[in-house]
Amino acid sequence: MRKEVVYAIVAGISIGLIAAFGTWRVSKMVKHTPPPTERKYTPTPKNITNLLIDNLKDYDVVTENPTIKGVASPNTDIIISTHEKDFYTKSDSEGEFEKLIEIPAGISEVKINEIKLTLIYSTEVETGRIAYVGTITDISAGNIQIKNNSGAILQISINEDAKFINSLKKNIEVKETDLAIGDYIVAIGTVNGNKVLHSERILITSPLSETKIEVEKITIEKLSKTYINDIKLPTKWVGPNVKELEVGQEIYVIGIRDEKSYTLRSIFIPVE
Repeated sequence: MRKEVVYAIVAGISIGLIAAFGTWRVSKMVKHTPPPTERKYTPTPKNITNLLIDNLKDYDVVTENPTIKGVASPNTDIIISTHEKDFYTKSDSEGEFEKLIEIPAGISEVKINEIKLTLIYSTEVETGRIAYVGTITDISAGNIQIKNNSGAILQISINEDAKFINSLKKNIEVKETDLAIGDYIVAIGTVNGNKVLHSERILITSPLSETKIEVEKITIEKLSKTYINDIKLPTKWVGPNVKELEVGQEIYVIGIRDEKSYTLRSIFIPVE
């Protein structure tokens, strides 16, 4: 056999082996190379304090400034805010806490850390009364039907000696005939077995406006007569004055934010 032919055969066999080996390597890579791992982000868990209020519930009627009682995780800072004021307390080593607060007459929203309560304050009714709150959808022969903020329909029976107060006009007393469909009311009384409220007092009012109360725990990095960090100090606020604070200190700042500005309202120094 001529040498040229032998060389051609050897070269062909070598090329075939190289191609087969390359195919085998690619196959191994496809089979055994794991797909790229998708990056997972673990959200930062919220600070869960297991907060419970054990002496009040939504739409309770109080006849004096209430004391908020509850339980939380031991040694938890508790910030209580109303439409007008802020209060601070701390749960004890058993997790229990209580704080006397002030609320205005009528309907108020009270925020206790992550919990919100709607309370009705009236000195004109007896203790143990219940309130139905919502918009009048029907009036007929001493009965009122309202839709509450959750969309539920509630029935109200008007007592013969019931009082009607228009709190939109400086708490003037009005007549039953002044009630109209579309009015937002707070009806106070007792509830029977059919969940009909026998009303002793009805307030014509307006829905609570949302107040954006911001509570933040910060470390003081910059302190002057007019600023704490980047927070501009108002003329007045509840809590310690600037002279009682120092750089490096942790404090709670509570303020009101609207679309255009932020107004500091309270400063609290946490209890150790």
